[in-house]
Amino acid sequence: MAHWLQRLLSPRSIAIVGASERNGSLAAITHRQLIDSGYPGVIYSVNPRYDSLHGVTCYAALDYLPQVPDLVVYAISGLALEQSFEQAMALGVGGVVIYAANYIENDHEPRLTERLRQKAREAGIPVCGGNSMGFYNYDDQVLVSFDCPPANRPPGHIGLILHSGSGMTYLANNDARFCFNYVIASAQETNATVGDYMDYLLQQESTRVIAVFMETVRDVPTFVAALEQARARSIPVVITRLGRTEKSAQLALSHSGAIVGDHDAFIALCRRYDAILCRDVDEMIVTAMLFAAGLRVAGGGLASMLDSGGMREQMIDLAQDYGLDFARISDATTGVLRAHLESGLEAINPMDGMGALGRNTGQTYLECGKALLDDADTGLLSFEFEFRDGFSHYPELFDVARQLADYSEKPVILVNSCTYTSLNQTAAEMTWQGIPVINGIDVGLRALRNLVNYRPRQVAHAPEAEPGFDATAVAAWARRIGSAGTLDEVTSLELMADFGLPVVNYSVVENHQQLRSAATSCGWPVVLKTAQPGIAHKSDQDGVRLGLENEIELESAYREMESRLGPRALVMPMVEPGVEVSLGMKNDAQYGPMVIVACGGVLIELLAERAFRLAPVDARQAEAMLDELRLARLLAGVRGQAAVNRDALVELITRFSALAVAFADSIGEIDLNPVIVNQAEVTIVDALVVSRHGIPE
Repeated sequence: MAHWLQRLLSPRSIAIVGASERNGSLAAITHRQLIDSGYPGVIYSVNPRYDSLHGVTCYAALDYLPQVPDLVVYAISGLALEQSFEQAMALGVGGVVIYAANYIENDHEPRLTERLRQKAREAGIPVCGGNSMGFYNYDDQVLVSFDCPPANRPPGHIGLILHSGSGMTYLANNDARFCFNYVIASAQETNATVGDYMDYLLQQESTRVIAVFMETVRDVPTFVAALEQARARSIPVVITRLGRTEKSAQLALSHSGAIVGDHDAFIALCRRYDAILCRDVDEMIVTAMLFAAGLRVAGGGLASMLDSGGMREQMIDLAQDYGLDFARISDATTGVLRAHLESGLEAINPMDGMGALGRNTGQTYLECGKALLDDADTGLLSFEFEFRDGFSHYPELFDVARQLADYSEKPVILVNSCTYTSLNQTAAEMTWQGIPVINGIDVGLRALRNLVNYRPRQVAHAPEAEPGFDATAVAAWARRIGSAGTLDEVTSLELMADFGLPVVNYSVVENHQQLRSAATSCGWPVVLKTAQPGIAHKSDQDGVRLGLENEIELESAYREMESRLGPRALVMPMVEPGVEVSLGMKNDAQYGPMVIVACGGVLIELLAERAFRLAPVDARQAEAMLDELRLARLLAGVRGQAAVNRDALVELITRFSALAVAFADSIGEIDLNPVIVNQAEVTIVDALVVSRHGIPE
């Protein structure tokens, strides 16, 4: 059965509505582009102002065409577009491309964008755009756009999807190293989203990598299904997501109607499905280039040969910044390097191979390169030497690079340390020969890190939530949470305890008699905290007293707190000291509950680092979260302190994540801080739960 995007992206017939011969018009450019690129299908011109165009009949409307076209391209806008769009839906065309942004001044509700979306969904017809620059299908030589891609660009293996039309121009129409099978400017996504296009690209044999330049995910289930499918097929998905900052998110909303979700939750989503999230488009497209060349790293670190000691030092500094490890070469490899390098050059990795005399340069790099590739800890080899279009001090090094690429299955990549070096033609030629060239050490190391770290896990789905929660108890608590807003500490602790999370023993008191009884049952020393309604952050109100040793201290503290904050208070035992941890949940509107781990107590602000994953979290993921944080060193014991019960904390994180899933429909946020982890156990000593209804819009 054909994919529902087949007729849109690989049409055998195309109708251009708003056809024209006027130079510079979108329609004329589109028509010329199709002809010049060798489009093999039928092109129809539609415009009631003309009887003929381009030497053939021009039709007054879609209804007059001799056949239902696979694709309709709209080079018109506004109400005229809407009228013709209704015809296209009624005819059952295969797909639509809309160039216009679909905004009408003084429009009525629902606005044009929503009216078109509703009509397309009812008809089940995919629509690329509005505000789209079209698409390039290099597999079938169908280039539908009013932009002008370079002539004679060979088909490649990068499937590129963009919300930005100008991004399509920058990425697809410039550097010849980057070759695509499809480029799709999905833009407003009237009735086909990023996930749909990814699904289509995953069906194409020519797709080796998918690159996505996106503002938001409009259809989360489809997007997640595509990520899961890509992981199962070991096809990397490389993403640059816009709207990470508040200001950028606001502009994304006005740009294409995108509703941008929490960026941390999106990071967590990418981690779950092994998608590669890039800082910028440079990193994204260079990473995609490496994967498009068919390169993979089975294990090990980076081996590198350079022709400059200074550039080597820069590489070492930046590699540390990006967490890219160099291969730890063996003594045998070191011996080979020492045997071939000139006196005074260190036999180390990364290697500077350019001596003062420059004798036997090609042979030196060839033998050293082979030795580095043979080393068991080498995963890939980067080769940096000075060259530009039409010039190199040692042109024989290009042949050395080719020989090294043929010598080993491990990737060999040429890297130029400076982004501004003029080497476009040489870089394209080498890349087309299967030896990618990266221009710029900074972006190069980020892309190489992505290549090294990509090892998709062949799993069918996300971890399942831990079973064991009674459905009746969950439903009862969900009703209780209801529209309660922020739950007080007592209720929050009660919720945690009811579902088996380790909560400190506590008593609620409202007078001096209850105070003495609670202290007696707790045992000394005790903690006194205000439990007065409406006080969420007790420390800010001086509402906590620690380490009260006897009745006199307790009575005095209670009397003072009662006079300022009210009589309701909590009494609980002092927990044996340990490491204070913060464990939280945030329920993202698009991606669901996310578990957050950080240092707790006062350290949550001093060590401003967090680890987060989408819930549920299994034990392996919980361990990985802890390892990301300096908290891991505290858990292991520092400066003579004994290690604490990390296993108990991991178990708490997994069970807490299951609770987050169970209450995804009713809880918006949870904050457990501090959670005290000592040698014996883990204990929640404070909790705050916010209903989904209690989070402001």
